[in-house]
Amino acid sequence: MKTQSISISEKIFNFLFLFLGSAGLGYSLVNHFFLEKPNKEFLLVMLCLFIASVASWQRKKWSK
Repeated sequence: MKTQSISISEKIFNFLFLFLGSAGLGYSLVNHFFLEKPNKEFLLVMLCLFIASVASWQRKKWSK
């Protein structure tokens, strides 16, 4: 079976996508629970973005 190598730009993009997703999710959770300024739409979008970034990272990790 032929192995596929992941390029450096793809690794950077995955890291950046994961970092921004987790930072946005953290920001929306702090806004929702600690600052009591709930924005459920933003929380839902950030949650979906975080799940998508983790799924993409895991797919790239296990597709070897």
